[in-house]
Amino acid sequence: MTDYMLQHKRNLKAAESCGRGTPKPGEVRWVSNLDGIKDRPVLVLEHSGNNIRFRKCTSKSSAEFQCDLIEDYYEAGLVKSTFVDREVRVIDRNRLVRKMGSLSDYDREKFGF
Repeated sequence: MTDYMLQHKRNLKAAESCGRGTPKPGEVRWVSNLDGIKDRPVLVLEHSGNNIRFRKCTSKSSAEFQCDLIEDYYEAGLVKSTFVDREVRVIDRNRLVRKMGSLSDYDREKFGF
């Protein structure tokens, strides 16, 4: 079974348990079906009502898009070096599946939290 399929199974199980909690700025959360493509982690910037402001996480850096690096990725619940797109987006809170982790103090300062 591929890593993506295993991750999808974990997400389904986590969504059923409804242990989502209140998202806080600086947390890395898993989002289901972002952009209609795949599940992926996001960096929460702000929680207001049912809306979450976030920046998308990716494992690939691109010269085309400016990205910031999460230096202490393991503490944030990630398994490899991760970049964060600079584009701020909004999503409904119900799309969050589970908390992965939180930024380290170093990364929180770097990202302005």
